[in-house]
This record gives sequence, structure tokens and C-alpha cells, in this order.
Amino acid sequence: MKKSNLSLYIAVAAAIVIAGVIIATKKRKTVQDEVEPLPTDMPEVPTEPTDIPEAPTEEPLPTAEPTAPAAPIEVQPEPVPLPEPEPEPESEPEPESELEPELLYGNSTGNLSNGGFVATDGEWIYYQNSSDGGKLYKIRTDMSEKMKLNDERTYYVNVIGEWVYYSNFDDGWKIYRVRTDGTERTLLCNDDAHDVSVAGDWIYYSNRSENWNLYKIRLDGSQRTQINSERCDYVNVVGDCIYYQNLGDNNNICKINTDGTEKAKLNNEISYYINVAGDWVYYSNMSDHKYLYKIRTDGTEKTKLNDTTSYEINVSGDWVYYHDAGDNGFLYKIRTDGTEKTLIRSDYCKYINVAGDWVFYDGSKIQDTYELFKVRTDGSEWQKVY
Repeated sequence: MKKSNLSLYIAVAAAIVIAGVIIATKKRKTVQDEVEPLPTDMPEVPTEPTDIPEAPTEEPLPTAEPTAPAAPIEVQPEPVPLPEPEPEPESEPEPESELEPELLYGNSTGNLSNGGFVATDGEWIYYQNSSDGGKLYKIRTDMSEKMKLNDERTYYVNVIGEWVYYSNFDDGWKIYRVRTDGTERTLLCNDDAHDVSVAGDWIYYSNRSENWNLYKIRLDGSQRTQINSERCDYVNVVGDCIYYQNLGDNNNICKINTDGTEKAKLNNEISYYINVAGDWVYYSNMSDHKYLYKIRTDGTEKTKLNDTTSYEINVSGDWVYYHDAGDNGFLYKIRTDGTEKTLIRSDYCKYINVAGDWVFYDGSKIQDTYELFKVRTDGSEWQKVY
């Protein structure tokens, strides 16, 4: 192509470009003029209620101080949690009928070691009435409402519930029972029974029909059972043990379980008027001038309590009541620790029995006669019992 023609083409192209720019500018201006302006009377947009509390402004988080890079943590596998044990259901209290009942005694060991002429249930006093041939009577503790319960001479009186158990002198010392109102007199056992003692569901006794061996029967007279093969006197039943004077072994003190097991010897002395009270056995020590002694039920801590000849021992509460042969057989008491020896009554006394705050005793000095007297434990209100 010739140089003149090239210049012409360039000039024509430039003119076309300039013309296009001019046309585009005019067209843009025309579009802007055609746009409708926004109305100036538009309704105001409702504003939000002014009583809304402003949102609390968040305080900027504290900037953590740079720390040294932490040591790498060794990741341990998490242990698998063991299942928690299910709570055991609370045990229901046993029915009252299944609880072991408290062992009840028909009389105190002190009274039974002195012939058991008197017993009490707290409301009534049951006693052998010397003014009526030794027959069984009862009287209220305030000495009112006297009532006769049988027609035979009665020893070893025991009261349990609605029954009185005893040894019937007029029928060969056989064991009987009678209601506390005097009805339903019943023969329970044909043995010659002495030292009759009721404890729980059993009657224990020295069986003189069988060489004075220990025996027991149920309260209804059933299950007659021999306990040992020794001659026994002054039988004391306390808990699961029987304490007694062993006539075949120098009259010392022995004990044996009520089922006949575990016999043990407690001392080597001639021992009379045995009384078991708490953890102690009280006795008149014939090997030492008949002085009053005590020894633990396990045979330890033998202790002398006085220096006078002491018979008819009866331990009640914190006191030991006794016949002081060193002072005309008068009625004395002394603390169980050997202190406060006290004269109660300047009367000859034997077969000392205690019921509540009364001391009962036989005041007769004549053999085979019996006169029952009573006096307060402080020595007041002495009188004969009718």
C-alpha cells in the first residue's frame, strides 16, 4: 500500500473514534435527565421505642501477658468410668415380735438366797404370811388391799406376768404356779425343788430328788432337763450363767452356762449366802471368820468388805443387808464398796428379803417358828406383817 493511502486510513479511523465518543457522551446525559427525582414528602420511618435500655457495652477483654510457651502435655487416654454401685435399700426395722426380749426374773438373787419369802412386781408385794401358816398373800406397795392366793406354806416366790411360781412345802417342795388373782393353781413338777428361780422361759432349781443336781423346766412344766451332776445350793441365775455353791467341792463358788456347758470354779473358799449382783458375787466367807466378801464373776479381784460375822446376805442396789452375828444378830447394811456400815434395827433377824424400800425378815429366835416383820431401809416404820 502506498504511504498516502495509509495516512488517509488513519485519519478516517481517528475521526470515527472521536465521533463515537461525542455520541456516547450525549446519550449518557440524556439518560440522567430522564431519571425521576426521589419525592421529598415520603412518610417518616417510625423510630424504635426510646424506653428500651441500651445494650451494655462490653468491656474489652484484658490483654493476656505473654507467657513462656507451655511444655507439651502428654495426652493420657481417659479411663472408662466404672458404673456407680446401686444404693442398698434401707433395711426395714425388724418387727417387734422378732426382737430378742429382755430377760425377766421372778425374784432377786438376794431374796431367793434367803428363802424367797417376798417378791414384788412393782405394784404388789407377794409374801409368805407367817400369821396364816406361811400361806401366800399379796398386798399393794402402799400396804392396802391384802389378798390370800393359796392355802399352803410357800417358799421361793417368783412373779412373772400374771403368774406366781413357788415351791410348795406342804406337798414335798413340788413346784406350783397360781394366777396373781389366786385362780388356776397348777402342779408343774414333782421334784423336791429348792432354790427355785424363774428366768426368762425357764424355771431353774436344785433337785433334791436327784442328789441336789441342777435342773430346769419350762414355765408350763415341760422339757424337764438336767444341767449338771454336782450337788448345788444357793442357786443364782443371771443372764446365760448359773452361779452356785458346789457342795461336792468344799462349798466353793462355781458357775456354769444354762445349757450345761463351760463350768468354771471362781474361788477355793467355803462360801455361803451367795448373791450375784452386776459383775460381782457377794458371799459370807466361812474360811475367813464368816466375813463379808465379794469377787468378780470371772473369779478375779477378791475383796473383803467388813470384819464382822455376816449371815443372811441380801444385795439390793448399792447396799448389802445382813445379819450381824457380831452384834446380836441385828439388822445392818453396808455399801457394796464396804463403806457406811449402818444399823437398821436392833432386832434379831434372819431370812432377809428386800422389796422396794422395805426390808422383810424373820424375827423369831425359836427354831421352826416364823414371824415376818418389815422396816424401811432407813430403819423407820417397823411393824409385824399380818
